Amino acid sequence: MIRRVVTAVAVIALAATSRAQAPLTESDRAAQQRIETLVRDFERRGLPADLLRAKIAEGTAKGASQPRIADAVALLALRVDSVARILAPSVTVPELHAGAEALSVGVSAPALRSLRLAAGRRPADPYFLFVVRMVRRGVTQDQALRAARSLISRQVATNTLLALADDLARDVAGGMSPDAALSDRMTRLVGGFVPGAVSGIEPPGVGGGQSTRSKP
Repeated sequence: MIRRVVTAVAVIALAATSRAQAPLTESDRAAQQRIETLVRDFERRGLPADLLRAKIAEGTAKGASQPRIADAVALLALRVDSVARILAPSVTVPELHAGAEALSVGVSAPALRSLRLAAGRRPADPYFLFVVRMVRRGVTQDQALRAARSLISRQVATNTLLALADDLARDVAGGMSPDAALSDRMTRLVGGFVPGAVSGIEPPGVGGGQSTRSKP
């Protein structure tokens, strides 16, 4: 564990010395201490500290200052910790990572828990990432969650989720609104999709009815 913590601190120390060989400032040292504390805490609690190290490496590659890297690592640690609590008692590392991404785009804790429960024995991270991609492409969170639950109930293959996201991006680029594009693609894929936002979580059974949209 100590070796892993030292490795994390060494990454940001190398970033500091590589920038014109400037000596460490007091704020740099404080940032190192923050990161070391976060990594130690994750290791102690059995949380995936490698996610934090990846964030350090990302910031270093972008030339970010050590305080900014420390801020980014602290925010990621907070989100991962939140997902671990939301999905307790059993959660995988990919679900922690994807769940943290979902929180970053505004997906609520109850929505994450709902998707995890709906997925059953299947990994939930593909559905978390599907919602993230939909929201980032302009789909409302309600619609993205309803679509994810419909895909889970129809047991659509996870690799199809990525294709759906790509198709939607092309539709939006062609002039369709994100929600309309999602409704159209879902109707083609599963044969029926009920658009409209009634809450952040789709109730059981919604998503399987016949759509009023005509098929192309």
